[in-house]
Amino acid sequence: MDATDQDKKITPTESANEPLWTKNYIVACITSLFLFMSFDSMIPVLPLYMEVHEGISGVAGLPLASLTLGALLVRPVAGWAIDVHGRRKIFLGGLLLFLVPALLYILMLPAPLLIGLRFIQGLGFGFSNTALFTIASDIIPSKRMGEGMGYFTSTMSISTAISPALSSWVLYNSSYPTIFSIASTVIVLSIVTALFIRYPTFEQKVIKPKLINFSRSGLRPALVTLFIIINFSSVTSFLPVYASMQGVGVTGIFFTAMAFTSFVMRPFSGMLVDRKRDIGYALAVLIGTVAITGAILILAATSSSYHLVIGGIIYGVGFGFLQPTMLALCVRGLPPEERGAANATYWTGMDMGMFIGSITWGLVAASIGYRSMFYLTIIPVVLALFVYFYGQLNTIVPGEGKERKVSA
Repeated sequence: MDATDQDKKITPTESANEPLWTKNYIVACITSLFLFMSFDSMIPVLPLYMEVHEGISGVAGLPLASLTLGALLVRPVAGWAIDVHGRRKIFLGGLLLFLVPALLYILMLPAPLLIGLRFIQGLGFGFSNTALFTIASDIIPSKRMGEGMGYFTSTMSISTAISPALSSWVLYNSSYPTIFSIASTVIVLSIVTALFIRYPTFEQKVIKPKLINFSRSGLRPALVTLFIIINFSSVTSFLPVYASMQGVGVTGIFFTAMAFTSFVMRPFSGMLVDRKRDIGYALAVLIGTVAITGAILILAATSSSYHLVIGGIIYGVGFGFLQPTMLALCVRGLPPEERGAANATYWTGMDMGMFIGSITWGLVAASIGYRSMFYLTIIPVVLALFVYFYGQLNTIVPGEGKERKVSA
């Protein structure tokens, strides 16, 4: 690995004794916040661009689907590249690839070209996002991985709570080129802060690239995440439509409530798994799946904004417990040179869940209606619970920092 790629050398044993809130960790959190603010700011804007500005009906979900597909295809390669070529190069390269299409959006491109560029942006996001969480797992002390991931993923909750609302407000009061310019500026800020991260070094292994380059250690958390995100995709894609049909117009309060409680719960879930170990992981998964199931039952019966607020609060509890727990689990006990592949495996599960769910639930809703569809989304949550506890019975974790054997 190039010397310029690295600033200091750490080992898993040394990192266990370091404080969590170091300057390096704080800079990584700020970088993460900027990256996700840019990502989330486009979620409400691009569907309107397709439907209203371009005047093409029925294609509002294509920009997100195109980005998700690009990220999904590149994840296995990203994990290998991060472990072999270093975090810094791949992270900065991914951010630049994420930036260029955003700059071109300012030109107000036709819909087909925008969708194509969104795919390229997905490639950049796949590289940068995978590298970012690998960097976080390097920086966070191993004995505080759950807590550290809890706080680190809180940047996603903060972004979810403020970015879509701010971008919608800017668009309402200004124009598409303005919001595209702001989103591009935020990516530039992410690149600038990324330059100040001190990237830990480690002894590398020569790993040959493979078409399928997944980590066995990340497989179980990736499968759990896949099923949870299949459920989550039904909420993000179809709850606004369903609520509007029920006479509830202000659906944004659900996402605000969910983001708030998710933000609050993430550090608690992390401390739980750090202190209770295997029991803590099991409790976090149980709490998370039960909370999401309860939230879906409330949302399926939506008839007022009260249901959206309560459903959002409970769903946020579930998501806040599950996501940082699965991120911590996928790198638990792994040496640094294997964490890139593990993180890539986790995020592949998330991308696949969003892609599958956004397509499947629309077809289901068209056949049996939205209320029945939401009830059916409980099935993948139950499957996530089964995958975790079945895998728990077939997993041996001798101790932190040691190789672990995971049943295929």
